[in-house]
Amino acid sequence: MFENGKRPHITVVGDLILDRYLIGDASKLNPEQPGVVIRVDEEDRLGGAAAVAMIAAGFGARVTLCGVLGRDEPGHRLQKLIVSRGIEPHLWLDDRPTTWKQRIVARGHLRPDRCDREVTTPISDNAAQFLSTVPLGDMVLISDYGKGVCTPSLLEGLGNRTRGAGVPILVDPARGRRWSDYGQVTLIKANRIEAMCAVAEETRPLAMARRLADEHRCSVVVTYGGHGMVAAEREGGTWYSPADATEVRDVCGAGDTVLATLGAGMLDGHCLRRACRLATKAGGRQVERLGIAAVDPP
Repeated sequence: MFENGKRPHITVVGDLILDRYLIGDASKLNPEQPGVVIRVDEEDRLGGAAAVAMIAAGFGARVTLCGVLGRDEPGHRLQKLIVSRGIEPHLWLDDRPTTWKQRIVARGHLRPDRCDREVTTPISDNAAQFLSTVPLGDMVLISDYGKGVCTPSLLEGLGNRTRGAGVPILVDPARGRRWSDYGQVTLIKANRIEAMCAVAEETRPLAMARRLADEHRCSVVVTYGGHGMVAAEREGGTWYSPADATEVRDVCGAGDTVLATLGAGMLDGHCLRRACRLATKAGGRQVERLGIAAVDPP
């Protein structure tokens, strides 16, 4: 993806999630109650901030991943997956359980039910202090899933360091969280619901993006699924970037892909408008498949 031949260093900070899949087909009728028996195989994938890191690494960037893992089997599995992708870990091991999400795929289709295990209490001050020392690289991406990693202490520490070093910081905010909690950042990427939670008085897409950019003094990108995205630069234009028609199989990972692509595109020297177009294409490729996976550079 990086046309100038330089391999940038991206640091991803946030909630690490193990995405677990039970993949199979109905093999027979269930003798215990109405329904079928599904014979499955298990597959684990990187989720949350780890998915953002995987996608950025797939574009050719050097990636450092900063987050918290539990001292448990899912945490051990997640750590092995991180290393296998060539991602540099900056991880705090804790007694809190590792977050995982389990989905079922039957006959090639994702079933609507999902099982989650998560702890959302804030991480300790010691963990936040350790994570705040992560190498910054050329850009920091914050992927906040609201699981307790992105504490005010960690955000303040990272913000002070990025401002001092002149490193851009891009944020994918947790739903319902005040955007002011992230401090002065370069860009905030949100979906429609997250953006509407942040500004209740305006729902027109372009006007909402413009208002959020002016209020938070940063560029804002708001995604609208298959309809594309709108963007407002901190000091510049406001525009709509349409999405290409695509067959949606699984929306999981679309936002992670957009965040990683925006960061990679900007580091490759593209203006925000061009980076948004690249992110729209990459997000479309992601939703064509089941489960989060690395995508080819757009």
